Amino acid sequence: MKKNKIIPFIIVFSAIAFIELFGGCTKIQHGYLSPFIAYQATEFTVVAGRTTFSTTLNLDGSTTPIHAKWLHFYDSTGKNVDAIFSKKNLVDIWTAAFDPKSDLSFDQISAKLQKDTLEPLSVSEESGVITSNAGSLNLPLGTYTMDLQVSNPEGTEVLKNILKINIVHGNPMETDPQVGTFAVGWALANQAQVNYFYNGPNIPYLKYTINRISDQPNLLIVKVMDKNGVPFNPKSGEIKGRPNTGLNPNPPYLQNLEAYAPDTYETTDTSMSVKFPLAPFPTASLGNGYHMYYNISASAVIVDSTSKWSGNSAGNYYQGVSDPHYLGVFTPGVVDYSVRFPLRIYVPGTYEYTVKLLNATHR
Repeated sequence: MKKNKIIPFIIVFSAIAFIELFGGCTKIQHGYLSPFIAYQATEFTVVAGRTTFSTTLNLDGSTTPIHAKWLHFYDSTGKNVDAIFSKKNLVDIWTAAFDPKSDLSFDQISAKLQKDTLEPLSVSEESGVITSNAGSLNLPLGTYTMDLQVSNPEGTEVLKNILKINIVHGNPMETDPQVGTFAVGWALANQAQVNYFYNGPNIPYLKYTINRISDQPNLLIVKVMDKNGVPFNPKSGEIKGRPNTGLNPNPPYLQNLEAYAPDTYETTDTSMSVKFPLAPFPTASLGNGYHMYYNISASAVIVDSTSKWSGNSAGNYYQGVSDPHYLGVFTPGVVDYSVRFPLRIYVPGTYEYTVKLLNATHR
């Protein structure tokens, strides 16, 4: 009988294939971890003391979920500065969602906050996003680099110098032009429609000063004064909210300090003040950016009448009767003086914000 030579060949071939397939494997794959993971932007700038977010990681096809954490920080000379970035600070953190339209009182906002000790920069384990907090105010200004460790079921990658981090100075409180623009004008007494003297950059009719008095408490004091430095009296109603336009408008007045802190708003003969639970303040805009709108009562002010400015250069201010734009004064008691000023506080503390109106005289 003739032997079948094909069957033994198939058996031998199958055995070799089996050995190659199973006997040659030294590792079972659990996914993929790229050595080329990178941030979408390779530079991250933090204004000291403010909350800022970096871009997310580009995982380059790596299997998720990942686990990310910072390993080391280095200064511009290459020196390890882990001790600086690992130092924890007491900061406020949110424990519930914030609603700017309903969470207005000091107690309502405080109820959604708690104190925690955090490093000045934290890395999200899931996304790698870096978040700065108020504790970053304690970081030395300068340029740093960071090593990041990323892990998943496949293994671990150490990504050297993955990100350049710039810690820069920022004003603890900002106004024009960073968070809005000044504007001044006139309106018939107790009317909403405003005719602007000037509404734009480099306002010639207004000067201001901002002083950070102390680290505590969180308090903002605002003074509005005439060209001679005489303050208008909020307590007696010389300064009042600006009426909103339209028929039965809601809200009836444009945004002001009282709208942002109704329960802590107080007035004296010379100033308005609000106590706020955390920075930034305002936490979120109620509309019209971070502008505060006020009118000065016609009974309290004499308003210069001027020709319209087409524009202005920085440092050029209205000079009163000697100014070529001066036309005279409005009939006393006929027009309110309207002023709009922007503000936002980024670092906790006590501030005094003074606004001086160069075309207004206290009666």
